[in-house]
Amino acid sequence: MDTQFIGEHLVPGQLGHFFVITSFVASLFSAFSYFNSVRTEQLNPMSSRWWQVLGRGGFLLHSVSVISIFIALFYIIEHHLFEYHYAWEHSSLTLPPKFLLSCFWEGQEGSFMLWTFWHCVLGLIVMNTAKVLETRTMAIIALVQVCLATMILGFYFGPDIKIGSTPFILLRHSMQGAPIFSMPNYMDFVRDGNGLNVLLQNYWMVIHPPVLFLGFATTLIPFAFCLAALWKGDYTTFVKPTIAWSLFNGAVLGTGIMMGGAWAYESLNFGGYWAWDPVENASLVPWLTLIGGLHTLLVYRSTGRALKVTFILLLLTHLLVWYSTFLTRTGILGKTSVHAFTGDGQALYYHLIVVMAVLLALTIATLVIRWKSIPGIKTEEKTLSREFWMFIGSVVLFLSSLQIALTTSIPVWAPLAKWITGKDPAPPTDSVKYYDDIQVFVAIIVGLLSATVLYMKYKQTEAKQLGRRLGITAVVALAMAVFIGWGQKITTWQYDIMLFAACYGIVANIYYGIIVQKFNFKKLGPSVSHLGFATVLLGILLSSYNKHAISLSTTGVPMDFGKKTPQENAKESSENEILFHGIPVAMDDYMATYIGDSDVAGKDRRIYYKVHFEKKDPVSHKVVDEFMLYPDAFINPKGQQGLTANPSTQHYWDHDIFTYINSASDNSKTDTSSYQSHLVSKPGDTLFVGNGYMVFNGFSKDVNDPRYKREEGDLPVKATLKMYDVDGLVRELNPIYILRNRQYVTYMEDTLKEKGIYVRFANLNVVSKDSVTADIMVRQTDPKDDWIVLKALVFPFINVLWLGIFVMVFGFFISLGDLLIRPLKAKES
Repeated sequence: MDTQFIGEHLVPGQLGHFFVITSFVASLFSAFSYFNSVRTEQLNPMSSRWWQVLGRGGFLLHSVSVISIFIALFYIIEHHLFEYHYAWEHSSLTLPPKFLLSCFWEGQEGSFMLWTFWHCVLGLIVMNTAKVLETRTMAIIALVQVCLATMILGFYFGPDIKIGSTPFILLRHSMQGAPIFSMPNYMDFVRDGNGLNVLLQNYWMVIHPPVLFLGFATTLIPFAFCLAALWKGDYTTFVKPTIAWSLFNGAVLGTGIMMGGAWAYESLNFGGYWAWDPVENASLVPWLTLIGGLHTLLVYRSTGRALKVTFILLLLTHLLVWYSTFLTRTGILGKTSVHAFTGDGQALYYHLIVVMAVLLALTIATLVIRWKSIPGIKTEEKTLSREFWMFIGSVVLFLSSLQIALTTSIPVWAPLAKWITGKDPAPPTDSVKYYDDIQVFVAIIVGLLSATVLYMKYKQTEAKQLGRRLGITAVVALAMAVFIGWGQKITTWQYDIMLFAACYGIVANIYYGIIVQKFNFKKLGPSVSHLGFATVLLGILLSSYNKHAISLSTTGVPMDFGKKTPQENAKESSENEILFHGIPVAMDDYMATYIGDSDVAGKDRRIYYKVHFEKKDPVSHKVVDEFMLYPDAFINPKGQQGLTANPSTQHYWDHDIFTYINSASDNSKTDTSSYQSHLVSKPGDTLFVGNGYMVFNGFSKDVNDPRYKREEGDLPVKATLKMYDVDGLVRELNPIYILRNRQYVTYMEDTLKEKGIYVRFANLNVVSKDSVTADIMVRQTDPKDDWIVLKALVFPFINVLWLGIFVMVFGFFISLGDLLIRPLKAKES
């Protein structure tokens, strides 16, 4: 029984598990009640009203239970209750408090809880604002909550069937059979946890997952409204709330995606903010279909066209979130993502397939039943109409998402393809180049359309006025593109066209806001968001096309970076430089010098490597730029071998210098230096060391070193030496000699780590009343024993990208504010 184990805290887990079950039952009851409310609304309005009240109560109880689960799990993590597997697996005593929340979303269970929590928040808002569509939308939301609640149930049916994984399982239950858990006092030996993944120990990972999961969760609301509209057969009421929620969804999900890019830029060493990683792709694909669906819904609102396409795109968006979850959590993609979630992926495989099948079946059945009744206009759109080109743009976004999804899913469909064709499809070897070569054309088309469509009117556009306005913007954009392309040396034809598309989008949207909209702030939402998108395209092009390494290898020493081919390894080797301690190396216009590292303290295996960059004027030789970077690395994180690096970046308005460590010496094993004895007797005596010298300035009995704790009978003496190099005085060193109780000698060294110098006051000899000599022992690390392999990249104009994201998201919120303030018009000309 549990009571036989000493030191366990069972109440938080028992309460947490109780609320897990309560949340599941309450969501099931809420879905059942809302479905019954819909079923009886025509036959018995009074009964329907009572079922609606019960549905609200069930969802409210479900929401309270989810919050209680959060509180229980946070209590376990915050109090370091390592008898629970989740706390042991994802946290540790040395983890800074600011990263405790990150422990929630490192594991499968916590990330599902975060997703569920946001559904609760959004569901409560919908419950109070959906009005006539409340029962239908909430029935769908509650049903999805039932599916999510099963993810953390942790129920077993027989030995082989497991429904969900609870975060409240005890460590001894998750590791049954381990001998330690046969001991009643096993907690005496479980003193610390496994720790948070070192890559997640970054402030972006405290705020990025909640924002991203809010974006994922919000896809449910347009999904629910679309199904509710089809279910009720009401194709008018749902339009305004669906547009509003889609705008909010586009802003939040887009922000979450690029927060992930910022985290990758600051924490990962693949050299940038986007690498077409499966998790990145999995979040981008739903955003693309969402934006396509939003634009076709705007077309429907103004013209009555494209409603069927709108339903398909917005319903598909939420289904793609579930599919993305399947890809990134089940392990089906292999270890291809640096920020996939940890956990029992195999147990989730069939569970997620069942959930996706249920939601897909519900979606298809509803569409099939209502397909013929969905309104539409049979006549063709005019070519010079806004709706025609908005539809084309939405189709391009859908095709873009399809290409990304199919390529990312190669491990999913490859076995079937091999069975049919006998050939085994493989993912692209250079995924970045593969995706870039295709998606550049998507960027061109969408960039041009996002500016052009604003100048068009629904139904029909006057060609002469359109041509004049577009001609003016195109000429200005062409001049801007030529200037930037010449200055940045962009010579690849497709990227020249992309540059023009980005410049055209910037110029055309600014012109539209100033000349056409006359700075009417409430109407600036579309032009501001499109301006932001065009700026994002320009930022991506400028920061990626001329991204280059300045850490070009000058040693010619080949290094193994684990690349797939010798050619890739040779290229990577040529872009990494070995920096030996204290020896400057040229990197572009800078001299980079590795000047030492921090000590590993306790169980925190992070080491900061200090690299000094200095740039001098070639004529005057004066220093014109100087900075210190601190790329860091974890040594043997989570008990594994190897090095996990985090970058360090110097930011300028027009570029970033991005550095990270690829390898480093282990000083505890490679230091071959030894102490050399030097006798000094009078001030001015000089000790010569590598790349400098020390001058002895005398003795002193005034010892105020904070490291020294005086004991009774101590006779301390301090030697004063000043260290000089070619640039002058470096620092004063004060080694201490201590005669304790006139019986034995001890000492305290002083160090100059940036020079690799360790100084010891080893002995004091009284020759005569006026003559005293000291034995000063100096050890200087051999530069060949202390080294790092550094990669340094320059990202030109990357701030243009971050600015564009901000502007685009701001535009979404302008449109959302305008929509919520003004009444919805059925038709707009």
